[in-house]
Amino acid sequence: LFSILDNATFLSEKKEVTPYWEEAMQLSRKLKYIRVEAASLEWRGIYYKSAQKPDSAIIYFDSAIQLAGNAPEQYLRRIKGFALFQKGMIYENQENLYTSLNYYFESLKSYDSSEFRKQIKVLLRAASIYQELHNDEKALDYYIAALKLNEKINDKDPVNETEGVNTLIAGIYFNRGELTKASFYLDKLKASMPDTVETSVTAAYYHLAGQIALKEKKTDSSITLLKEALKYYSYTIQMHRDGTANVCADIARLQMENNNMTEAKKYAEQSIASANESGHKQTKVDALTVLAEYYSKTGNQSGAYQVLLQATVLNDSLLDENNIKQAATLAAVYENSNKEKEIKQLESDKKMQSADVRQKTLLITIFLITIMALLLLSAMTHMNFKSKQKIERQKIAELEKEKQLMGIEAMLKGQEEERTRLAKDLHDGLGGMLSSVKISFSNMKENLVMDDSNAKTFERSLLQLDETIAELRKVAHNLMPEALVKFGLTSAVKDFCASMQLSGGVKIICEQFGIERELGNIADVNVYRIIQELVNNAVMHGNASQILVQLTKAAGKVLITIEDNGKGFEPSSPVKSKGIGLTNVRSRVNYFNGFIDIDSKPQEGTNINIELIT
Repeated sequence: LFSILDNATFLSEKKEVTPYWEEAMQLSRKLKYIRVEAASLEWRGIYYKSAQKPDSAIIYFDSAIQLAGNAPEQYLRRIKGFALFQKGMIYENQENLYTSLNYYFESLKSYDSSEFRKQIKVLLRAASIYQELHNDEKALDYYIAALKLNEKINDKDPVNETEGVNTLIAGIYFNRGELTKASFYLDKLKASMPDTVETSVTAAYYHLAGQIALKEKKTDSSITLLKEALKYYSYTIQMHRDGTANVCADIARLQMENNNMTEAKKYAEQSIASANESGHKQTKVDALTVLAEYYSKTGNQSGAYQVLLQATVLNDSLLDENNIKQAATLAAVYENSNKEKEIKQLESDKKMQSADVRQKTLLITIFLITIMALLLLSAMTHMNFKSKQKIERQKIAELEKEKQLMGIEAMLKGQEEERTRLAKDLHDGLGGMLSSVKISFSNMKENLVMDDSNAKTFERSLLQLDETIAELRKVAHNLMPEALVKFGLTSAVKDFCASMQLSGGVKIICEQFGIERELGNIADVNVYRIIQELVNNAVMHGNASQILVQLTKAAGKVLITIEDNGKGFEPSSPVKSKGIGLTNVRSRVNYFNGFIDIDSKPQEGTNINIELIT
């Protein structure tokens, strides 16, 4: 009966043979045949896992683990190890990574030392999780351990993940800038490339080899290798949109270095198309950055600015998601720790209750009056227990609130660091390049003989270049204004309002009241960002012609009022309120335990009042 179950591969087949499972369970329990009972319980867990019912799957996996226990028999140890491995995969899919690792490690303990294949699978999953947690050292340890175990397999069917593992190890060393070690592991695959069966591994091999050649300034070799990667990615393109987009981006950059702008444009556009189909934000950010580089090098500064703006918005969104994901991971660790403590507490309470019952039974036979004393003692213990529970709940609530604040602080800090980095890259990198171009043109003008028409055209070009540089510096200034760093919040807000009024053709009334006091760097940055976001929303989305900005510093709090005469919106509408800008404002307000009040109606303008506790 179990052999029938074991040969059902797909979920539809498993549903058909479910009646055999019922009979196998009944017989194995009747005969006390633990091997089949444990295996059947594990099979049922796999069935529910395939049916996307993880809670039910975990119940059956736990039953199989408990039944197998610590039996020395290899068959039962294997069942226990595989059930633990399946639980680890469920928690990994739920992004509960630390809990998943615990189950993977427990799974390793259950397998015999000779079961290399099963150990290799566990090691690879653990390595993958450590790589996702950005712990490259641990990831390398487990990848290399898997390779060493694979060397012990002497049959004709080696583990097919080996080629991919070498590529993953090489990728880690490449990202760390250790090109010699990256090439060492990649060269292990050179003899077997191209592998026309494992096309994904082949594509990854050529992609990484092309990137290494690029780092070594071997431009022609790099382009050839990257085109090979693109060819093999195309065989399974539905699965490798990200890889295709990344390879196209690398080729586009190389073509720009060779001044082959036609080819650069083609590959940059292919990168954008693949990134859009993949749906991954980081891939889109990288593809947009390459397209912006192309526009910049071909003189389309307006196009470069628009594409960079898209990339910045996407990158901010990605930072938010990463911070939320990190907070969820920390919460999962916290909850898992609490569950383990709760289980231990329940076991302890159960033992205490059993001892208490035996004691009462004995005392009842001796003295009736002792019953009253024990009842009184029990009541006092219960009250004390309830009191402790209340205190514990309060502590947990405080810890959860503190955890939320830490998550928000990490998110805001990450956003500011990324804004600062982008501002420096734009100002020092692209700005410096444009300034050098201007100087070159100016020097060229002195040595050229031009008629009046060409001279005017040349002067207009220089003027456009000046305007481009000014616009770029304005973008960098908005990302991290110097006034905020050098002169403080008061000057920065006035400077921002003045610049918006000059560039946007909108009248901005900026008023500041209250006491003069230092808020601190974090508070200054967040207040400035809130005002910046709301004023930009009023100009870009509200089409306002007049905006009132009021900043009031009072004792222990800061009040912000932004009022405009724009087209307004419906605050309760989910379509209007789900924008990332307003979400960022709410996150900053929550960080300071403040509140936000939005009064707006379509065609009647918007009035936003914010109070922050500082």
